Amino acid sequence: MKSRINVPTVPLDEAIARVTRFRDQLIKQVPEANIPRAVFIPIADIMAIIEKFQELDEHGNIRNSLTGVRAYFAVKDGDQALPDDVTALIVPVDLAGSDIVAHTTGVEGEEDDDSDIYDFTQPCPDKCDPDSPLYV
Repeated sequence: MKSRINVPTVPLDEAIARVTRFRDQLIKQVPEANIPRAVFIPIADIMAIIEKFQELDEHGNIRNSLTGVRAYFAVKDGDQALPDDVTALIVPVDLAGSDIVAHTTGVEGEEDDDSDIYDFTQPCPDKCDPDSPLYV
């Protein structure tokens, strides 16, 4: 049985208004070519983060120590494809709501901290659906 999504949705006309308002506010400060329309987040990469933080308990039940992920907008320095290439850095969020930016391996001789900050998003306008009604 498929699980139901129990989160509120946004009507299309309201979503278009929100996206338009975002662009209208930024166009006063940033050249239009540099305003991000969206970021594409591959499901496989999100699933890999989820799986990394799963473990089996003593009863064989799968436990996940995440409540979700957080996306921080960032600008790459010197990307040739687009001036001020905007991406989103993806960070796992623990059960207390805190960012997990690094974890300790616990293995002697290995680096103590390993980053859990991921940069696998692909910005729009490069990775877009220009036929979407949200592509305003």
